[in-house]
Amino acid sequence: MATYVMDSALDPLSQSIARRCGVIITGQVERRTTVLLLRLRYHIAGSLQETPMLVEDCKLLAFSGSPENAQWLTSETAEDLMQVNPEANITPDRAANTLERIIQGFGIIQPHLEKTAVDHGEIILESHRRVREASRTKTRYSINPILPPDVLGIYVYLPKI
Repeated sequence: MATYVMDSALDPLSQSIARRCGVIITGQVERRTTVLLLRLRYHIAGSLQETPMLVEDCKLLAFSGSPENAQWLTSETAEDLMQVNPEANITPDRAANTLERIIQGFGIIQPHLEKTAVDHGEIILESHRRVREASRTKTRYSINPILPPDVLGIYVYLPKI
């Protein structure tokens, strides 16, 4: 079942339950709001380790408005938006046009995505160090983000008018 869900999520011709993009109309937002599901990847290297470890994490980021005038929202708000229910229908053409405008603006928001990846990497590195200290490992570690982060999903919420 997991294979089916993942394969169909990437199939542009299917109507998968696990789509990577979506547009809904809801009364729970006042202006266009976009949630991005990011996959963040890092290499953690130790001073005694020849091959770096690959670390992956996912993070939700949300902004309201257009990519050109993005107002970044809190992580809690991004998570809350994933529970919002649609309240009206949207035509496939309008959904596609809405998503296209967001995608076209990715060059503008890319620096924020990369800064988020770097900042989140420091949190991951601190967690890694705490585990290593608890196991009494005396190696120095560093972390290097693999940029740009992968955008796995784009979910746009339009206000109900």
